[in-house]
Amino acid sequence: MKLCYTVLSLLFIQLAIAQRPTISFFNEQEGKDLQILFSDTTLIPSLQRMNTQIRMGMLDLSPQRVAVLQQLNEAKIPVIAWLLLPKEEGYWFHSGNAERAFERYQEVKKWAQNNDIQFDGIGIDIEFDFTEIDLVKNNKLKFLQRAFARLYKKEEFLAAKEKYEKLINTIRKDSFTIESYYIPFFRKESEKGRTALQQATRFMDLETDKDIPMIYTSFIGNPYGMLTVLATEENLKYVAIGSTGGGIDPTLPRMSWEDLAYDLRLAAKTAKEIHIFCLEASVEQGFIPQLIGFDFDAPYQEYPEQSTSVKKTEKRIMQVSYLLSHPTLLLLSVAAIFGLIVLLLFRLAGRLKRMIR
Repeated sequence: MKLCYTVLSLLFIQLAIAQRPTISFFNEQEGKDLQILFSDTTLIPSLQRMNTQIRMGMLDLSPQRVAVLQQLNEAKIPVIAWLLLPKEEGYWFHSGNAERAFERYQEVKKWAQNNDIQFDGIGIDIEFDFTEIDLVKNNKLKFLQRAFARLYKKEEFLAAKEKYEKLINTIRKDSFTIESYYIPFFRKESEKGRTALQQATRFMDLETDKDIPMIYTSFIGNPYGMLTVLATEENLKYVAIGSTGGGIDPTLPRMSWEDLAYDLRLAAKTAKEIHIFCLEASVEQGFIPQLIGFDFDAPYQEYPEQSTSVKKTEKRIMQVSYLLSHPTLLLLSVAAIFGLIVLLLFRLAGRLKRMIR
């Protein structure tokens, strides 16, 4: 009888471990900084104990990156090549640089082959055009003019999407799995059969073998609401959370350990893979030892009002998407409202003149 209980206990423990989500990390560093990060001889053994993966941003194809990737290959830590471009070329992929995205994939693939580096997959990150960030900060009117003009260029957007779909098929033919990192609200827009927000911003929603939503609550707040509405209620199996710091703009808000633990436990309700942005900041903040054997089952506080707020935000964004899907009608409506305001002002001015007389 005791033997039976022991066997059942072991099976229960194994089942519980199997149901725990896998933790992986994004990494976004230049080669020199990457080499410094992995000069810590405790890091690779810690990552092995976690049975983790790394999604490494290909910021450069430097000798330092080669050395680190060879270490990771030897340690049998899976690495996904997260494709990126130089900042002057947009950094992230977007609807305006599809040709360059294809070239970048070929460059990284050839470089990996020449250096005997093994990748377990390819990641594409289709976001904002980095070269337009200065416009958003310093010349919002010019950016809005550009963004609005793109609403009349749906054919160009669809042509770019077709090129990215060809890239995805090429990567698959090369025997790589392909994954994407996306903004959940743009996926919602696609589900509505619209692309206006994507056209305006140059983001693009693509379907790959593994689509990972970026739900970085350190930037956008409402962690319970964001993860509940956009991840667990959608029964998503893959979720990216963060940010613990780092990345292209290290001045952005970063998570504390309590913040990260909260998001991990909430995402684990449905996710079988949780991807943390990012590795280097998690190391810097001392999170790695705490993530080994992390207790996903500890209780957490619920905030239903956050879910209500997120759903309202989602509804407003979809309303904006609908309006932008009819740009001419929107322009005419704005012109009509402006004209009505001008007419009312003229009438008010006329009445004031008569009163003065």
